[in-house]
Amino acid sequence: MRWTLDQLECLIAAAEQGSFSAAARRLGRAQSAISTAIGHLEDDLGCSLFDRQGRLPQLTPAGDALLHEARAVLHQCQRLDARARAIAEGEEARLVMAIDEALVEMPPVDATLEALAHRYPALQLTLLYGAQGDIAGWVEDRTADIGILLSQQARGPLLEGQRIAHLEQLVVVSRDHPLASLPDANLTDLASHRQLVIASRTGSAMGDVTSARFWRLNSFYSMAELATRGLGWALVPQHIANYPPFRDHLSILSGDALGVAPRIEVEMIARRDSAQGPVAHWLRRSLGKGFHGRGER
Repeated sequence: MRWTLDQLECLIAAAEQGSFSAAARRLGRAQSAISTAIGHLEDDLGCSLFDRQGRLPQLTPAGDALLHEARAVLHQCQRLDARARAIAEGEEARLVMAIDEALVEMPPVDATLEALAHRYPALQLTLLYGAQGDIAGWVEDRTADIGILLSQQARGPLLEGQRIAHLEQLVVVSRDHPLASLPDANLTDLASHRQLVIASRTGSAMGDVTSARFWRLNSFYSMAELATRGLGWALVPQHIANYPPFRDHLSILSGDALGVAPRIEVEMIARRDSAQGPVAHWLRRSLGKGFHGRGER
């Protein structure tokens, strides 16, 4: 094996940027250096990675297959570097943790923070609470070291997450809403009324959209609040449906016609290239145990 990580970086940059010149600009290298590195990589691997017949190089089938392997190798190297730094630096002196506001007042989260204060009394902790989608952005731009959030489909390439738990979700609607009076609402009934949908950072709807009419929001609590006002139906985590300001004003829709509502994951996310020390690892384990103790899988 004679290929290098530098050659893999050139392969990935060329594939993602669409040309050797664009890859050179991204990596701050000369175009000739990119071409040479990829040529040597092709020699070392014994196969052609790019078809150079057209105006722009195109990945060959072999190149496309090996691109995925190259990314996996670099990701593992980033984890190795991050882990080595964590070992060398020892316990974190400070930590910035971003928490999805949908997890505010959840017993497993509050109990973990209480235990953290006792276990690591010298830790300088900063807590940032944000709406759905803010958390990933703060971790990605290094405003926060780690994030705890309800799983979202859109995630930057530098982030990786570890599942902590699954939360049950419920279909809710105002007690005065027409759907609340139906003895056995079905999906067709839901489709005829406005749906409140959680939105991603880009503004697109992340959840399954059933209705032709829908509003996007970046907060589950805001969704529940609007549902209590009769502005639509929503799929929200069970603890939010049972939150004291909402529970007396909401009806839960269920039944065979609606099927089983999908569960939503709780994740702990971090940058793949950031060192995670003992405190971060303890937080992940403790949060997982806390949710597990409540029956959340």
